Amino acid sequence: MEEDRRNSERIKIETPVTFEVGRRTFFGTTANLSDDGMMIESSFARDNIRKVLRNLLKSGECPVGVNYTARGKSLTRRGVIKHYHLNFSGGESVYRLSFGVWIPKLRMRQEKGL
Repeated sequence: MEEDRRNSERIKIETPVTFEVGRRTFFGTTANLSDDGMMIESSFARDNIRKVLRNLLKSGECPVGVNYTARGKSLTRRGVIKHYHLNFSGGESVYRLSFGVWIPKLRMRQEKGL
């Protein structure tokens, strides 16, 4: 049986986000939130996934900025992508990227508007 490495409970929630990888901004949706990060899912065209992967492969932990709204306030958080999963459905048009962002001291459960 595999040990759960999570430090805090995950809360399933879908909320729109924008995120910055390198000098580029993309759109996505959260899949879940925790006190120390979030899982983001996004779809990419072929050219855009190459730009994101280039940054992900440069280092073990890729810096990312995440922008979202909670309780009517626009918030920006800096973090790092700790893990990711790339899925493509056969064609060359759409790639689906899911990635976990660690954001120190995020305390998502305190941002009640989510």
